[in-house]
Amino acid sequence: MPKDRYAIATEQPNPHTRGLDRLSALQIARKINAEDFNAARAVKKASKPLAQAIRTATQAFMGGHKIIFMGAGTSGRLGVLEAAECVPTFGVKPTQIIGLIAGGKNAMFRAKEGAEDNAALGAQDIRQQARAHDFVIGLTASGITPYVLGGLEAARQLGARTALITCNEQADFSHADIALFLPTGPEALCGSTRMKAGTATKMALNIISTGAMALCGKMYGNLMVDVKPTNKKLVARATRLIAQIAGVDPQTAGQYLAQSGNQVKVAIVMLKKQLDRPHAARLLKKANGFLAEALDEN
Repeated sequence: MPKDRYAIATEQPNPHTRGLDRLSALQIARKINAEDFNAARAVKKASKPLAQAIRTATQAFMGGHKIIFMGAGTSGRLGVLEAAECVPTFGVKPTQIIGLIAGGKNAMFRAKEGAEDNAALGAQDIRQQARAHDFVIGLTASGITPYVLGGLEAARQLGARTALITCNEQADFSHADIALFLPTGPEALCGSTRMKAGTATKMALNIISTGAMALCGKMYGNLMVDVKPTNKKLVARATRLIAQIAGVDPQTAGQYLAQSGNQVKVAIVMLKKQLDRPHAARLLKKANGFLAEALDEN
């Protein structure tokens, strides 16, 4: 790991965006967008450790353990966002997939950059939240954020599995079971890791959470069948899913959604198998929540 953080790739001036302040609005848009493509390329190069992270997250979740994202600044906000979005998308408990950000909840809305330098704070946050067999994913573009590294060290001591997502190849991976290096290179705006590094990190988190939830039975094909219908948009989505999969009209789908207690998978099994709610729920439980297996059951 470089002693000087300014030797890190994300802190280097980008030769492709020199003179950014002298370009037109259209030229700026094109320059930044051209750099953004490197984020997707970086994530593609990390497909094998991403698959490893998906498997580890699946094992943790299926075992009733936590998946924890932790970071500071932009990285921390991305982790909190990912955790929050998993609740309505996959119907998970907010206590099983969580995000930790240096400085706490207030840091989501106002930068508390000094908090990232506190390794003891990271360890403290992890000791309050993590247990053995949880999966703790550290997020730090630079790879040297003390808050994150302190948290990962504490997680290992507790017996949790760990991963580190970073854009620095020379990051400190000593406390990470899985090393996820995303080679995004210098930012369009030197050092502003909310740009390519943040985009690549968000993409990696999407892959890990969505991949794990697929392996945990939280979808049917590519359909969001564990969605929580907590507002009008999501009720409409749930109704469409039931109608599409069960082959019924929207009115019937809506009726069964209500009868199922707003559980999309239960409603589908009720319709496809001609079962009442308790029997449909038991069939799903027998299939460990996998809708395809429940529907194939004779």
